[in-house]
Amino acid sequence: MRFFRWLAVLTVLVSQTACLKPAPVNVFRLGEKVQVGPLIYNVFETTWQGQIGEGPQARMPAHRFLVLHLTVVNSGAEVLSVPPFRLIDEAGRNYDESMEGQGIPQWIGMIRNLKPANTLEGKAVFDVEPKSYRLKLDDGSESGKLTMVDLPLQFEAKKPTTDLLEPPAKILEAPK
Repeated sequence: MRFFRWLAVLTVLVSQTACLKPAPVNVFRLGEKVQVGPLIYNVFETTWQGQIGEGPQARMPAHRFLVLHLTVVNSGAEVLSVPPFRLIDEAGRNYDESMEGQGIPQWIGMIRNLKPANTLEGKAVFDVEPKSYRLKLDDGSESGKLTMVDLPLQFEAKKPTTDLLEPPAKILEAPK
């Protein structure tokens, strides 16, 4: 009799687990406005850097610095804390934002309180391997809803300066 009770309990647990659905994921592209609760995010660009700063004060990363240029707007009616940013790679591994952003112009820091109708603009820094990531945006609730921004791997190609290029050679006509 005891065996059948345990079997019944186990059957109920397995059936409930099978009915659980994964949390819905909303994925946005770079440059799109993303509202998560009362916070509205916009990630404008990503850049990869091999170091921060120059000379003896230069800081070297363990991998490479990924710098995100973004804005956050508080559309709510009260002061809000902007949660720390987190990257997720294709394998599902999480990477926390670097607390060492000193030397990055417009670094937004780690303590970010935002008054109603105000905008925070600046840069967030990660020390990660160069590859594609998704930026996880959190509203601080327990809703289970995931909102992310795709951050595809891109390297900027340096454009040659026109000052260093020689002018095209003139084609001389042969005398007649």
